[in-house]
Amino acid sequence: MHFGSRLQHSYDELKDIFTDKEAWFLFRMSAFLETFGWTVLIVGILFSAFSWPGHDFVLPLAGSIHGIFYLVYLFIVLFAHRSMSWSIWRCIFAEFISVVPYGALVFEMWVAYRRHHQLT
Repeated sequence: MHFGSRLQHSYDELKDIFTDKEAWFLFRMSAFLETFGWTVLIVGILFSAFSWPGHDFVLPLAGSIHGIFYLVYLFIVLFAHRSMSWSIWRCIFAEFISVVPYGALVFEMWVAYRRHHQLT
């Protein structure tokens, strides 16, 4: 088995990691956490920019919280997208849009809207 077919096999295995309901819950939770992480980071930046009391530890703490939630979002999207029947392009877009502040939330709202109208 060559590398390409092993990679395809591994990618196909992602399909059965979660049920659609589990994957959707994990995705939404991680999108909201990632959004919360952006808010914490922006508040930390404000603390630093205006030299508010505690700014020397608030920004590093906020950056760490944001970083952890960002990584959680990236991994959840990577491992849950097949269970939600997303194309690889939707997965890639979900990963890249999260670089924009509140992008994961906007993407989640768009996907939720599409899911709702597909199911009804």
